[in-house]
Amino acid sequence: MDYSTAQQLMSTYERMGKIINEADSIIRTLPDIERSEHLRALAGLIDRLWVTLQHPIVREYKDLDPDGDYFRNQQQKE
Repeated sequence: MDYSTAQQLMSTYERMGKIINEADSIIRTLPDIERSEHLRALAGLIDRLWVTLQHPIVREYKDLDPDGDYFRNQQQKE
């Protein structure tokens, strides 16, 4: 995959993540029994988003890692 396409996809996945976070906030208002089921499903969705879509791009283009700056900053503090 070329770099421009990778950037576009990662930008799209970032927007998807924001929507998932919105759903998480709403789900956390549900009663316990419903909340648990929905949170498990949402966690699975987040996992698939990272494992099957984002991670292959990040392996090829490390600078597109959405958490890369965070981890680099943590390593510098140590």
